[in-house]
Amino acid sequence: MITIKHNHEDGTLVYGTRKGDGVFEIIKKWEHGGFRFFPSLRMLGLRNSRDRVADRWAINAAAKALRAAGFEVTVEIDDEFRDRAQVLEDKADRLEDRRDALEAKANRHAGKAAAAHNRADQISERFAGGQPILVGHHSERGARRDQKRMHQAMRTSITENDAAQDAATRANAVGSQMRRSATPTVTARRIKTAEAELRKIQKSLDGHTRRHLDHAGQPYYVEVQDAATGDYREMLLARKAQLENQLQYDRAQLAAAVEAGAYVEWGKHNVHIGDTVHYWGIKPRSVVKVNKATVGVESGYSWPDKVKYTDIRAVECPHGEDGPAIIAPNRPAKKAPARPKVEVPKLDTEKLKVAANMADNMTVGRDREAFVSPPAVVERLIDLAEVEPGMSVLEPSAGTGNIAAALVERGAAVHCVEIDQGLGRVLSERVPGAAGIRIRDFFDVEPEELFDRVVMNPPFSGGKDIAHVAHALSFLKPGGRLVAVMAAGVLHQQFKAAVLFRALVEERDGWFEELPEGSFAPATGVNTVVVVIPAER
Repeated sequence: MITIKHNHEDGTLVYGTRKGDGVFEIIKKWEHGGFRFFPSLRMLGLRNSRDRVADRWAINAAAKALRAAGFEVTVEIDDEFRDRAQVLEDKADRLEDRRDALEAKANRHAGKAAAAHNRADQISERFAGGQPILVGHHSERGARRDQKRMHQAMRTSITENDAAQDAATRANAVGSQMRRSATPTVTARRIKTAEAELRKIQKSLDGHTRRHLDHAGQPYYVEVQDAATGDYREMLLARKAQLENQLQYDRAQLAAAVEAGAYVEWGKHNVHIGDTVHYWGIKPRSVVKVNKATVGVESGYSWPDKVKYTDIRAVECPHGEDGPAIIAPNRPAKKAPARPKVEVPKLDTEKLKVAANMADNMTVGRDREAFVSPPAVVERLIDLAEVEPGMSVLEPSAGTGNIAAALVERGAAVHCVEIDQGLGRVLSERVPGAAGIRIRDFFDVEPEELFDRVVMNPPFSGGKDIAHVAHALSFLKPGGRLVAVMAAGVLHQQFKAAVLFRALVEERDGWFEELPEGSFAPATGVNTVVVVIPAER
């Protein structure tokens, strides 16, 4: 048995249905009533039906459709209205519950956002060090996994942060409409609207005749509207009783506001021709005509503009015994909200977006040997280079900019060369203070400009480090110094290039300093040294 019930306290709800029985699929259609599911009640019903006259069309349409589908349906309608004061009290309680629910929702989403943000931030530390993903290297699988996890955590953080801020905004807005509807100005407008609706209802209940006149004033059509009958009459009578109760309450509230001086009822009795009226959105204007519901004011055209009495904020009257005076309602200072504003931490997700974008660009082939310098190695390189503020420094094969960033912090004017375009984009993001970044093969760069220092971490394998350092020496100014990381094999290998390189270092009074074993782990296990070579005398 399906029962569709309506009363003013609960609204229109459907009883006796359960998930999967097909009822919702039928009555959710507009032509069958447009019913909706309310998660908070776990029931089907009509929206905005509480404390309103029953929508008999929707109820009957739903009942008819369900009966046609084989369901047994009963309809129970109780249109007894509730007292206006009770309606507003219950609404305030529901709004308070809604605000609590939204506040809890905001805090819940904020917690999830913070947790996801922390996860993404922790994972991004792997890429924050500047180490690219080496395609084909044993570390690629783990790096790809971390990259994917960071993106997922970042998206979750952004989504949850947006949901938390939205819920907080909605929580703070709860009750604002109700507070505004209780102001005297809005109450006065509501009274006018309700009175007009009552007149229309009474015409429908009594029936009426309307004559349509032609240009000569002669009737060419007479429209006869019979008195309402049946369900329509019942609905009109219920709505009439409800409106009368609402008007009684609103008139009492408005009378209290008038007595307290918080509202002035404008009309023909206190607005005169020649007065100046202040109203919303327009500068004050002089009254040229006084009507029953409006006043005509100067417009600058051949006709006056109309202003409703309920839109007037103040009247400047020059007709008083003591001269001009401004009549306006007292406007008490706004009271602070009874409850504190709902606020949840707003996460800075831009940092995570930059880290994710950087990780996407930090992918190079294994042959590039892009093993970035760890912080301890960078610090030792710069100390050995004796970099001072204002010095010009070149970093060839700059990679993702660990060395360049530290040099900028020391106050140096840093120029970088990097062959990979993706790493070049990362470099420009991580070292915005670099004096210049060139995306080229270092061996194709000629020493058109000389530098005070060259600090570098070149590729190691197959003697590439020797070739890079030898080419970089041509970029030094007289009195300059080169400091580079190299594979430790340069200390003992006997092929010609290594022997000649050691002789060069000795000739220029340079030296080698071994780095601790595993300085570049886990990216690579190659043992390394630092070479310091002064410029040619």
